[in-house]
Amino acid sequence: MVTPSNILYSAAALRRMCRLIYRRVTELQVREWWSVVWVWIPGYRPTFVPKRAFKRHFVQWRRQMAKVLRVVVWASHPQRYTVHNDAKHSSYVVEVLPAAVTCTCEDYQNQFKFWGKGCCKHGYAVLGHLGFDSLNDYINSGQQSRPVPVPLAA
Repeated sequence: MVTPSNILYSAAALRRMCRLIYRRVTELQVREWWSVVWVWIPGYRPTFVPKRAFKRHFVQWRRQMAKVLRVVVWASHPQRYTVHNDAKHSSYVVEVLPAAVTCTCEDYQNQFKFWGKGCCKHGYAVLGHLGFDSLNDYINSGQQSRPVPVPLAA
């Protein structure tokens, strides 16, 4: 079950951050404290990792994963996109709003449920397609108030 804590401070994130992806480390422990995360990896001394490192990884991982996604704009609704993951044979609908990017994927739905906002890898793919590195860049650009051009039919 996904919780506000384990969506950010997860063993999977720790494995990626510590480059333990290819090692069989099954018993790591991650526990959230006030401003740090207590981490124990078998064979190593327990340590504390700043929460900001997990938060930075949370965003960077989604941005990295967005690079392989294919974005298609809807001709009938130019603020709506379908984002395809050809490797997983999955597609999600992303909508660009004036102050947010919404998505139909579970990751975005969990972020919105816990924090009232969010940006998943599909959202980052659309933002990249539009020429933005982050949601803040998009919001601060004023671009969202301008009409989005409709692609010409081939």
